[in-house]
Amino acid sequence: MPSRISPSLLTRLDPQRMFDSIGHLPDQVEAAWSAISTTPFPASYRRVRHVVVAGMGGSAIGTHLIQSVFRDRLSVPITIVSDYTVPSWVNRETLLLLSSYSGGTEEILAVAESAQRAGIPMIALTTGGALSAFARAHRLPAVVFGTEHNPCGQPRIGLGYAVTYQLGVFRQVGLIDLTDQEMRRIIRCLRAANAGYSQLAGPNPALELAHQARLRMPIIVASEHLAGNAHIFANQWNENAKNFAAWFVIPELNHHLLEGLTAPAAVRKRLLVLMIESGLYDPRNRKRYGITTQVLRRQGIACQAVLARGETPLEQAFDLLLLGSYASFYQAVANRVNPTPIPWVDEFKRLMGRAVTSDQ
Repeated sequence: MPSRISPSLLTRLDPQRMFDSIGHLPDQVEAAWSAISTTPFPASYRRVRHVVVAGMGGSAIGTHLIQSVFRDRLSVPITIVSDYTVPSWVNRETLLLLSSYSGGTEEILAVAESAQRAGIPMIALTTGGALSAFARAHRLPAVVFGTEHNPCGQPRIGLGYAVTYQLGVFRQVGLIDLTDQEMRRIIRCLRAANAGYSQLAGPNPALELAHQARLRMPIIVASEHLAGNAHIFANQWNENAKNFAAWFVIPELNHHLLEGLTAPAAVRKRLLVLMIESGLYDPRNRKRYGITTQVLRRQGIACQAVLARGETPLEQAFDLLLLGSYASFYQAVANRVNPTPIPWVDEFKRLMGRAVTSDQ
């Protein structure tokens, strides 16, 4: 059985209210979809041939979810840029979505400056800050959103906003076909799942998952429409649980990772491979999950199946977004750490800021 997490322990270790923020994910989705559904964008944006999303961390991983879920429904390709540089092939037939939750991400501001000089069509997606000011100064279309449903303030727990606003932007410019009915069903499914994942007593798949992964290094494995979820799962496990995690995709991992897990033996004993399975996968990939698990167990590596819930790819992706958020949070509490602060990331930013200042 999972280790007991009492309400008092949760309150003590979560003063910034991440637990409340995760519980508000359905509200984030509902608020974002309502706000973006009637937002107009220039008609010329419907004629672009490529979309680039410039974002870092929590502002970019939502795009990976969308890339994966809509890989067979997108009318043009979407590329993620997580760097300072606009790719050389970006031109005026490319739509650049500048995604920065805080509005102060230096890499995204650098991309915005260079794209502005090149006359690239852009949309800003942010809560404010320098990116919002940049959009106003250059008269760019901007989606500036509130964060009342994310009391902890961390972008990685505002993914309901990030994913849904991007979905709405892509629908509004004609890149994806997504109906209000589909989104209403997503919100209903999220609210139903939230009731179970938030329970500290009784059966709870998120608590059970955190229990299985305690004192281990999770390797999250997914395929097809859920590849983006594997990425998000690992990022949140790293940041929330302060616990190393990595992600891989079947079938690609079958061509290299099984050999890479041979050594060191001490590390292998601490691994837990989380196999995110789905009845919507290609039958050949579904077969690979059973065989991969068999091979891993023969190598002495623990495996745990995680069954994606939902009838459509998007339903499964949103359900796993909620499950991973809760499970990584519970892992942090079980480890007796506050999940919200990211002191080592903040230390890096402090040192980076000092280095940049000294160069000027």
